[in-house]
Amino acid sequence: MTKRFGLTGLLLALCLLGTGVPALADTAAGTATLVTGHVSAATPAGEIRDLIKGGEVYPGETIITASASYVNIAFSDGGRVLLRPETRFAIERYQYAGAAAGGQGQPAQQESAFFRLLKGGFRAVSGLIGHTRRDDYGVQTPVATIGIRGTDYEVRYCSGDCDDISPAPKDGLYAGVQSGAIALSNSGGQTTTTVGQYVFIAGAGNAGVPLALRPPALGPQPLPDPKTCN
Repeated sequence: MTKRFGLTGLLLALCLLGTGVPALADTAAGTATLVTGHVSAATPAGEIRDLIKGGEVYPGETIITASASYVNIAFSDGGRVLLRPETRFAIERYQYAGAAAGGQGQPAQQESAFFRLLKGGFRAVSGLIGHTRRDDYGVQTPVATIGIRGTDYEVRYCSGDCDDISPAPKDGLYAGVQSGAIALSNSGGQTTTTVGQYVFIAGAGNAGVPLALRPPALGPQPLPDPKTCN
């Protein structure tokens, strides 16, 4: 337990202090503004490269953090994602035209950000994508798909691997919201979670269960604000 608190404290200090190789596309989805420990990016073909501070990430890549390792990614639409240790986070589809888009209404057609959490967890602050059309943004997890409502939120998926917590939490998805709201949907229904609320979803067929207190799986306090991790 002491080791976990020490790592979180070190990360917070680095965040407050305020040359990747193109893999799949000419246009990067974002840039790593903070890297601690060992972080890598893998293509669907299985090619793996180390990710360093200032390195770019691309649509189609899966970002992997090792033990005691963190990475903060600043996406081109202004969104941020701070990944926990031992996380696998896939950038399944990302398109952002921004100021380069031409024609009224065209940006909404070109903007999309779809991710997949395969393992671990993160804290995210949404950017411009999804604020006009909510269907343009989503994060798929093993038990539910997350949609946003102008949001700063955190999630963690436990599957027999949250052994940094004692006693070990139940397997499933834990989520909490710092601002805005998220909608978690699966075959069990949809649960909307707003500021200061927490929810647990045990499986893909289970409805969300509101939690009265912050779950230990998310840690005693939120991860540092991704907007400050530079």
